[in-house]
Parts: sequence; C-alpha cells; structure tokens
Amino acid sequence: MSRQQTFHEVPVIDVGALVVPDPDPQALDETVRRIGDACRDVGFLYVRNHGLPDGLSERMMAQTRAFFDLPIEEKMKLRLGQTSQFRGYIPMLAEVTATKRDYHECLDLQPLSGRDAETIAAAKLARQGRHPLDDPDQWPAALPEFRPVMMEAWSALTRLGEQLAAGMALSLGLDAGFFQKYAGDELCDLRLSHYPPFQPDRSLDDVEFGMGAHVDYGFLAIVQQDGVDGLEVRNPDGEWVNAPHIPGTLLVNIGLMMQRWTNDRYTATWHRVRFPGGRHRYSMPFFFEPAFDAVIAPVPECCGTDDPPRYEPVQFGTWVVEQFSTAYDNKEDQA
Repeated sequence: MSRQQTFHEVPVIDVGALVVPDPDPQALDETVRRIGDACRDVGFLYVRNHGLPDGLSERMMAQTRAFFDLPIEEKMKLRLGQTSQFRGYIPMLAEVTATKRDYHECLDLQPLSGRDAETIAAAKLARQGRHPLDDPDQWPAALPEFRPVMMEAWSALTRLGEQLAAGMALSLGLDAGFFQKYAGDELCDLRLSHYPPFQPDRSLDDVEFGMGAHVDYGFLAIVQQDGVDGLEVRNPDGEWVNAPHIPGTLLVNIGLMMQRWTNDRYTATWHRVRFPGGRHRYSMPFFFEPAFDAVIAPVPECCGTDDPPRYEPVQFGTWVVEQFSTAYDNKEDQA
C-alpha cells in the first residue's frame, strides 16, 4: 500500500495526548488517526504541545551558533575522521549526497557521558570494535555550557521519540510499545547543522544545495530549525513544498526503516535544503533509531494476501553503517 494523495503543505498535529500521563481516550484516538494520515500521505508532520521543556530549543540553538562560530582550529579538534567513528565535526564540503558536495558543516553527537560511570563502562565494553557509530565522547572545551545543554536535549528528545513511536505504533493497529522492543540509543544521533550564505566559485561547480535531495536511512527524525527557510519536501507530483520553522512546533519525518517496517504503507519522503540566500541557517535534527542488532521486517499488520512482504529482514546497524560509508569525503584539502 503506497501513498494515496499529493500534498501542498505539511500538517500540524497537536500531540499533547501522547505526552500526558492519562490522556482523554477520544483525544488520543484523534491524534493517532492524524499521525497515521500524515505518515501515509506526507511522511512529514509538525507536532505542537510536544512536551519539550520551555526554553530548551533556544538554549540549544544558542550553543549551536556558538560552536560554529568557533575558530576552525577548535572545531577540527572534533573532526570526523580523527577516530574511526562516523561521529564528530564534518567541515564544509566534506559531506556528499548523490555525488554532489553539500554546502554545510555539521557536528554529529552520540554521547555516552552524563550517565553514571558503571553504565558508561558497560556500554563502551559492549560496543568495542562493533561499529563506527559511537561518539568518542568529544566536546568543545571552549564552550562549558555546551555539554550540559546537549545532554538535557538528548534525554528530552529521546523521551519524545518514544512517545511519537508509540503513536505511530497505535496508528498501525500495533501495541503502543511495539517499537520500544527494538529501541537502543547507540545509533541515535543529535546533529547540529550550519548552512552559511553561499558564495559561488568555480571550485564549487559540483555544489547545488545546502544538502542535496535524500531520504533518511532510519526510523524517525525530530527537527528543530531557525527562522531561515531552506528545507523543502517533495510531494508525489514532484513539486518541492516549503517546510519552514513554525513557532511552537517541531518537525518530524519518517525514514526508510519505517517504510520497511510498514511494507510501504508509510513512505520515507525525499527532502533537501536550499541555499539560505545571504543569511546563515541552523538546524538541529535528532535521529531516533533502532538498536544496532534490531532486525527490521514488514509487520504482519501491514501485509496480506494481495500485499505480501516487499522486504527481506535486515539488521539495522549493519545496513546503516554501509550507507554511512559512502556519505563522506574526508580529503584533507576539502577541510
């Protein structure tokens, strides 16, 4: 079952019924229905009444701007490629989408710090030599408030990811805790992104966008962005629909793992980031992902005699590491 209709805007959904302890059953049913419609028809949705602490987004954005304002020498101390991990600082032009270099810089965080020492030690031991998607626990030394703010954000966004996943499960006729059985934070990722004003140059002939058209690899993303436009979502007619920041909301989209789980009932949607004109643009997506060992296959509720499973089971971690291995250009001359 594929997407049924086109769209010209991203729907805004009040998800308060998912985040309060004892929701009104009728309100919860309506929220779940609207989430299902958005995942089927659009693949993106804005959520309001999402429960993130007041002021957290503003504090995150302030620390994000402060990080990208640091001298390049300071940012490069955290550079992806300093270790074997696909986490860390990604300088301008070092990320590639569909063979084109992207005009942005990013910092990918997957922290272990901030938790008790026993938990950290056990996690590091379990993951040793396993995969290259753990943060080596690097933080910008010049920004003392950066780490506590981002750790607070990590906890709040993880909780919201669990609540949204429960709503999506209910929308499919599954138990609210269905996706929680596959959860694990070792592949989740808090990405801080900066899109500076584009300055044309002959050496940039292979650069077309802030970030080229793509679909997300994983389960779902929760995106915070500033007031500078740039993010666009492609509808089934091939038209690009603006997805600006709407005050009081967060933007959510599903990825290829959700498409696989639902046997194409819910479809990952292509999106891109245009150049922000003469302004600086910042965004902060949080990628809420399954565990490394999670095996993803179409659920029976999304299959039938006339709609057999379209995907073979796949181990999420192995698959996503293969995708990341083609996403970066680590040439020093492009730093």
